[in-house]
Amino acid sequence: MRRLAKEQGGNVLLAFVIALPAAAFAVGLGVDFTSAAADRVAMQGAADAAALAGATQLAVANPTAAAQRTRAFALSQLNKLVGNWTLSVNTRALSNNTAMQVTISGNRPALFHGMFPANGWDASATATAQAEGVMPLCALGTGSGGGFLGLGASTVVNLTSVSQVTAPNCLVQSNQNIAAENGAQVTAGAVQAVGTATGTISPAPQTGAPPIADPFTSVNVSVPTLCTELNLTILVGSQTLQPGVHCGVIVVGNNATLTLAPGVHYFSVATLTLLNNAVLQGSNVALVFDDLSFFTFQDNSDIELQGMTSGPLAGFVIATTQGNRKTFTISTTSARTLLGVVYIPSGLLSITGNAPVAQASAWTVIVAQAIGVSGSANLTLNANYDGSEVPVPVGAGPGAAPQGVRLTN
Repeated sequence: MRRLAKEQGGNVLLAFVIALPAAAFAVGLGVDFTSAAADRVAMQGAADAAALAGATQLAVANPTAAAQRTRAFALSQLNKLVGNWTLSVNTRALSNNTAMQVTISGNRPALFHGMFPANGWDASATATAQAEGVMPLCALGTGSGGGFLGLGASTVVNLTSVSQVTAPNCLVQSNQNIAAENGAQVTAGAVQAVGTATGTISPAPQTGAPPIADPFTSVNVSVPTLCTELNLTILVGSQTLQPGVHCGVIVVGNNATLTLAPGVHYFSVATLTLLNNAVLQGSNVALVFDDLSFFTFQDNSDIELQGMTSGPLAGFVIATTQGNRKTFTISTTSARTLLGVVYIPSGLLSITGNAPVAQASAWTVIVAQAIGVSGSANLTLNANYDGSEVPVPVGAGPGAAPQGVRLTN
């Protein structure tokens, strides 16, 4: 026994055996701490990204809706976290609704449950983003382009040939992809795409942008069913059409002029076609198309339309029902005035030809599921919102989207 007590090798082995659990605990604690710290960095990244997205959303949605979207965006970013975190995400608008604050906090059990830290790991991250400047929204492609004149399933703003979109003082946004193919080009105050942006686009587009929700989904664009006119052909002279429900085939051709009297003009199971050198004109008017109706403006027809100045459709010049998936075609060389909002939420606005479109309008806003521009047409979206009596509906025009956002903390 005395010899065993004096044996040094056994003492070293015994000390090692005793120290091994402590060393393993220290290593495990270090790994767990490093993992928690990495997750904390991921939380901060999610908070930063969500705050930036939320500051953009504040311009196109009320503060409550913007905060809800920001929270959902933050949660989607937090999917990248590892470990079993219990998370809390709080968002709120600040600075007179021009800034968004995102706070993320969380807890997860420690590797050595109930030991260190006894209550698990806590982490939090806060970010605030401020909108800088305001860029009015003047063109929004809201959804899938699949099935529309060969547009790709995710290209909802598409330019081909040598066509142009010119919108120097406002924002052009695609909720999926935007493409300016071949010699086409987009020149705008700002260009954003939730997906990709390809081609000649100035300034450099922001990709991976947060989507902008259709700002007009609550607008009542239902069409009455009782027709006030059925079929109408005007090939000579001038005729004035009173507000009502226009049904059937409506054709204006040659050098004839159709004047729309002030008010709402509904089109039910109708086609409105302009040919040759026809003229379609009207002030303080809105053209509303039901699910089965559409228009085609072609040849050298002259379009001179100014939107409603008051009432439920104030600010709108053309609108369709949510179920209308038709193609609305402007291929005329003289569509000079489209003053107001052109709202085609489920269809395609197709602009072709070889001339500017809407260039004589003080302002024009287009919200459509898909926007296609081809030939050598130049869709011109002015932003002189004080230059007419037609008001800009909430959700577009001034204050609709920020020029940029920055993190303030």
